[in-house]
Amino acid sequence: MSSKTNIIDPKTGKYFLATFGCQMNEYDSNMIGSMLENRGMSMTENADQADVLIVNTCSIRGGAEDRAYARIASMKHYKKMRPEVRIAVIGCMAQNHGEKIPTALEHVDYVVGPDNYRDLESLIFSESTPRQGSGTEVRKVWTEQNDFENYEGLMARLDGSVSAHITIMRGCNKQCAYCIVPNVRGVERSRDLESIVAEVRHAVSEGIHEVCLLGQTVNSYRTEAGNFAALLRKLETVDGLRRIRFMSPHPRHFDTELITAMAECSKVCNQVHLPLQSGSNSMLKKMRRQYTRERYIEIVSELRAAIPNLAITTDIISGFVGETEQDFEDTLSLMREVRFDYSFMFSYSPREGTPAFSEPETLSPQGKQARHERVMELQMQHTEERLDAMLGRREEILIEDRSSRDANEWMGKTRCFKKVIVPHAPGIAKGSFVETRITERRGLVLRGEYLNA
Repeated sequence: MSSKTNIIDPKTGKYFLATFGCQMNEYDSNMIGSMLENRGMSMTENADQADVLIVNTCSIRGGAEDRAYARIASMKHYKKMRPEVRIAVIGCMAQNHGEKIPTALEHVDYVVGPDNYRDLESLIFSESTPRQGSGTEVRKVWTEQNDFENYEGLMARLDGSVSAHITIMRGCNKQCAYCIVPNVRGVERSRDLESIVAEVRHAVSEGIHEVCLLGQTVNSYRTEAGNFAALLRKLETVDGLRRIRFMSPHPRHFDTELITAMAECSKVCNQVHLPLQSGSNSMLKKMRRQYTRERYIEIVSELRAAIPNLAITTDIISGFVGETEQDFEDTLSLMREVRFDYSFMFSYSPREGTPAFSEPETLSPQGKQARHERVMELQMQHTEERLDAMLGRREEILIEDRSSRDANEWMGKTRCFKKVIVPHAPGIAKGSFVETRITERRGLVLRGEYLNA
């Protein structure tokens, strides 16, 4: 006789969500949360109380997958205590590993890829398939890729942050040699422009004044209604919206039209994330990055000429397969020329399924680590220089929360995305915009005094 779990009552059911990875995963988690809450479920931060446990996973590096596997494995005791609990693994690792996950972790009920979240909703609110031992084959994996799924008509729940992340496109067409994203996220497709505007307007109506537009190559956004520059100009007209950010763009899609739109739209912040990966032309070609060192430097020059006090952050990979000492020195020399405000720095990690995976490593782990440390040391010098250059400047900051070190102080971000600590003052609250003068730097954190208090 087969055993079945109970149907979840959406009016009383609770869900728990653990999210690993990037802002796009955070957005997807909030979108799924909105789907479930629209059916009547409520979110809980206590996994013991949840009827559904959902783990949204990342596959960009092996360490991210290891952490997700450990978290999922730890959930086995919830199934032992309450067999009716549903456990779902979703996201990029779900797409990447598929059938491997329920084989390794038998307590997992569903494995659902990024294009199948509508299936997850129907699975949660239906009677489960027969469990093991019933003699009936159990389908646990839903990872069919859908080149047209953009989740039009859905909006992500707002999670209490002062800034809302909004995905404007899904997938990626770039096929960079080190990157697993095209395999797990599928081909590039852009959301309807008006649906994005509607979601931004909804966020503003709920008290949000800053949005960050998300996409794997966000500035390649394009529909019949317009390209990324046109989207920025459209959002510039949204009443109540005060700041627009976006990430991550691709250097190939920075042109005069976009840079002009960024400069002319007062709500677009004077900060851009411009992934580099390597300063060596031979490595950029091997990585399939579709631009040269010289073009990258031109883009930086054009951006800085158009946008005053622009902050530029980047991504850098050291130790890619075949990287020579000269290639590495080319990266360091470009860093010295550009002087990034901050870098997300990584030591190359082979990912199965990527074009570079089959190539033999040319550096030992110790050699890669040594180069990684040199990149970090140089970047720290530049970060401190860029922060010191802000001393004495007048800056508007958006208060995000209480300081993690002192509840009597507030932490906010400038338009150029620098963290600033200010003292508590009457009328200041989470979500406030305040004018400050930057007075000092402590480590990587600036401190300021109020100009309008």
